[in-house]
Amino acid sequence: MSGQFPDVRIADLIPGLETCVVGAVIVDVRQDGDRVIYVNPAFEPVTGIPAAAVLGQSSTLVLGGDHDPALRHAVETGQPVTTTVRRERADGAVLLNEVTLRSLRDAEGTTTHVLGFVQDVTASQRLAALLDRLPAPFLAFDIQWVTTFVNAAATSTAALAPIAAVGRHLLSAFPDVPSTPAFQAARRAMETGSAQQVTAFSHRLSRDLETTVYPAADGVGVLLRDVTAERQALLELRASQERFQKIFQASPLAIVITRLSDGKFIDANPGFLHLTGYAFEDLIGITSLELWAHPADRATLLQKIREGHSIVDHHVTYRRRSGTISEATLAVVVVEIAGEQCIVSLMRDIEDEQRAQRRLEASERQARHSAEDLQRTLNLSLDLITTTDVHGRFVRVNAASQRLLGYAPEAMIGRPYLEFVHPDDRDRSIEGAATLVATQELTTFQNRYVRRDGSVVWLDWTSVRLPDGLIHAIGRDVTERRATTEDLAFLAAIVRASTDAIIGLTLDGTVRSWNGGAELMYGHLAADMIGHKITEIVPPDLLDEEQQLLTRAARGEYTPAIETTRLSRTGIRIPVQLSIAPIFDSEGAVVGMSKIAQDISGRRESERQILQLNARLQRQLEHLTALREIEQAIASSLDLTVTLGVVLDNVRHQVMADAVTVLLLDPHALTLNYAGTRGFTASSPHGHAVRLGEEVAGRVALTRQPVVLDDLEGVAVTAEWRELLKREGLRAYAAVPLIARGRVLGVIEVLRHQPFGAAATWLEILQTLAGQAAIAVDNAQLFLDLERGNFELGLAYQETIEGWARALDLRDKETEGHSRRVTELTVELCRVLGVSSEDLVHVRRGALLHDIGKMGIADAILLKPGPLTDEEWAEMRKHPGYAVDLLTPIQFLRPALDIPHYHHEKWDGNGYPLGLKGHGIPLTARAFAVVDVYDALTNDRPYREAWSHEQALAYLEAQAGTQFDPDVVQAFLTLLG
Repeated sequence: MSGQFPDVRIADLIPGLETCVVGAVIVDVRQDGDRVIYVNPAFEPVTGIPAAAVLGQSSTLVLGGDHDPALRHAVETGQPVTTTVRRERADGAVLLNEVTLRSLRDAEGTTTHVLGFVQDVTASQRLAALLDRLPAPFLAFDIQWVTTFVNAAATSTAALAPIAAVGRHLLSAFPDVPSTPAFQAARRAMETGSAQQVTAFSHRLSRDLETTVYPAADGVGVLLRDVTAERQALLELRASQERFQKIFQASPLAIVITRLSDGKFIDANPGFLHLTGYAFEDLIGITSLELWAHPADRATLLQKIREGHSIVDHHVTYRRRSGTISEATLAVVVVEIAGEQCIVSLMRDIEDEQRAQRRLEASERQARHSAEDLQRTLNLSLDLITTTDVHGRFVRVNAASQRLLGYAPEAMIGRPYLEFVHPDDRDRSIEGAATLVATQELTTFQNRYVRRDGSVVWLDWTSVRLPDGLIHAIGRDVTERRATTEDLAFLAAIVRASTDAIIGLTLDGTVRSWNGGAELMYGHLAADMIGHKITEIVPPDLLDEEQQLLTRAARGEYTPAIETTRLSRTGIRIPVQLSIAPIFDSEGAVVGMSKIAQDISGRRESERQILQLNARLQRQLEHLTALREIEQAIASSLDLTVTLGVVLDNVRHQVMADAVTVLLLDPHALTLNYAGTRGFTASSPHGHAVRLGEEVAGRVALTRQPVVLDDLEGVAVTAEWRELLKREGLRAYAAVPLIARGRVLGVIEVLRHQPFGAAATWLEILQTLAGQAAIAVDNAQLFLDLERGNFELGLAYQETIEGWARALDLRDKETEGHSRRVTELTVELCRVLGVSSEDLVHVRRGALLHDIGKMGIADAILLKPGPLTDEEWAEMRKHPGYAVDLLTPIQFLRPALDIPHYHHEKWDGNGYPLGLKGHGIPLTARAFAVVDVYDALTNDRPYREAWSHEQALAYLEAQAGTQFDPDVVQAFLTLLG
């Protein structure tokens, strides 16, 4: 319809254009602005522009101002012109239109109209642009192996130059290519219609290449990825891990604990035993002096420890069990264990340490190199790889951040990841992080990040949280994938090549995609499963579980990872770890589901072996728990009955005894008396005393050696004890002594219906528990001795203070019993005023010593019969200060100073020595002032007779608010009724 038909009429073209599926437009170039006079029905769907909006308007609405030269070229030359126009629809979507322009001429050959055909090329243009942006070479071939597409990365690769142009034949350029693994993979993809992947060394490129082939209806697409650096980094990382594992198995630190009082060993770790050559039982109970090559060095070290010096890296020489002398460095810490000062010593063999130091330095250098190599490898990744700490801050970011977000890694490290997340996605990102922390399973989710230039990028995250709290995540840019269905298909092909079982489902549970991993795991080919229900591989008893998973995914909920069971093609039940996630379209609606499954049969077997190991560890833990329970009982209670009950319960459980007893030694009567029993059904041996050296228990206490008897039948025991054993059916017997600080405190007896057997482990446990019981008994006896001493000391203090008070009354010529009376009445008044019971002790002492300061006043002033002069009154007012000077050096009397110091202060501030006022005067001093005046008024004095009770109370009421605290006076009146 160009200039070849100059006589054609526009009306003749219209019927054909009306049925054309391609958009058509006719422009009259004779009118100003090149007006549009016709568009066909297909024009609006293709361009998104209604016909009414362009008819009669300038052609720029169709072509855009930038494409006006193309229209002019078609008018002037008469030749067809093709151009691409970019449009933005009202909903924001971008369209790409390919417009072909042809000129229409009249009979004289003058162009009168231009006919344009418009096609939508958005999808093909986007796919080509996406492939062209790939950093790895991508080529497409038809079924004849002729090149049909080459991206920029392939064009720039010199070794691919012979086929880097469209139209070149692969086999003519590379005759030897059919023998390569890559070509064989491409042939399989073309024949089978399924994606193929192979990794092999390319002699042509001298690199390790990962070749992924994607089949299409008219040929194949080939993606080449250089994995040389990745494979080398993997090898180096594996070698580094092996070297680190060897270093990790280095010798442990030698640690030993001895008592400060006598230097005896009480514990040693395997490292110390290995270092010295001793067995554990050889060390415990002996003194550390035997290990010192030079005993004088030990004495010097102990002196420094007692003087409080810090012992770090102290050089010592010690004697191994073999007799050889070795050198080591020693670090010492003094700790308190069970109320006793002990020395924790850490020994390092100098020669071994130096060798280990050299190995460690080499390992650290290698580790640093490995870390640097790993970081360089991560920086090669196209995906964003990050590590965040427990506070959500980036601690590691690879170089992909610059390309994806516009930020250099150092600009992101140390900042919270939420600063970069799109505001609308922050809540969802926080929820995803919380799920990851709660489940500690591999988690996937998507969110939007804001680039430095303000644009938005969608990232698909795969995250895992390690036990140390760090979260490692890989974020992939899925912006284009979310924008077009073509990108989704491209990524789906990659999923099909995965070795994991990845299955795509419709919303009703029908299989839509079935990858190679699923074929290997379940034995079903993709052709057999696609279009069938996923329930065909679900055991009947798990159909409800499967339905719940599908329902959750259809609601848009993720199921990160669960362990369940599926059926193979042959009916075998396969344990799998399964995750299911919804698939959203660009509007956020759920359009399907994806399932990823891994065969965990091997892991289940490992877990079974771990459970067996845990059972053995549990038995050891029960023993340690028993020791801990006894230690807590010793620390939390001084009631010996309670502590011994805990010991007996644990002894019976740990050594599987039928009955146990504990006897305590009476050092005065030289007898063992039963203090506790467990396991006796009818009666127990309570009340029966065993003399030291007699019967089995008496001999154990005397010899300090344990006794084990599998049969008591031939052993001499009392008739009463024999009858008890017969009645209870007890046959086997064992006893161990209770020894603490070198003293025998008692005996623990263990009885069984059956013999003990050959294993000695139970006896070691029994001796350990007996040691704990000895500590408990020793602590209880120490506490009773200390409590008795404290009581006697407190009684002596009180009697001394009361003696001082009587002496003061005599010297000051007070009435007999003045100090005692005011003390008792002050204590009662302070109790009414709410003073605590603990503080009433100090009130009593302060009241008894209220005038102790008068010891510093001369007798001429203190005993003067007449009035005092001003100078003498000034001296008299110093006695509260003298009281402070006298009592302050006595530590236990310092809390009692308030009354001696302030009982002459007055409520209105006119008292002495400091002129305190109101509540600034301590409450106890205000209370004493009222009682002191009341007692003075109601008792005879040399210069006046005693007042009546009523007169004294009236005086106190009159002085309330001036000399006395009104509230205290009121409380005193209430107290006296």
